[in-house]
Amino acid sequence: MAKKKRRKGSNRREMICISAVVLVLLGAVFVQGNRLRQKNREYEEKVVSLSEQIAQESERAAEIEELKEYVNTPEYAGEAAKQKLGMVGEDEILFRAEN
Repeated sequence: MAKKKRRKGSNRREMICISAVVLVLLGAVFVQGNRLRQKNREYEEKVVSLSEQIAQESERAAEIEELKEYVNTPEYAGEAAKQKLGMVGEDEILFRAEN
């Protein structure tokens, strides 16, 4: 009869150990789940940031394309000649200040 009592106590200890292991595993799953949710939030913020950056770079590329087209026009060549070389048009008068 003593063996049966010992067996009941042993069974109870096994259940407590199993319950403890299950609780530890649940805690680990909970902690990892929170870490993954946090990483997911960070990645979503990064996606939004990169999307905004892509939009800005697309606008910049469009501006550069417009500037590229403008540089090939005669108006740009005339402005560059005036600014860099000091040239004037045929119908323009140049006034210089004396120092």
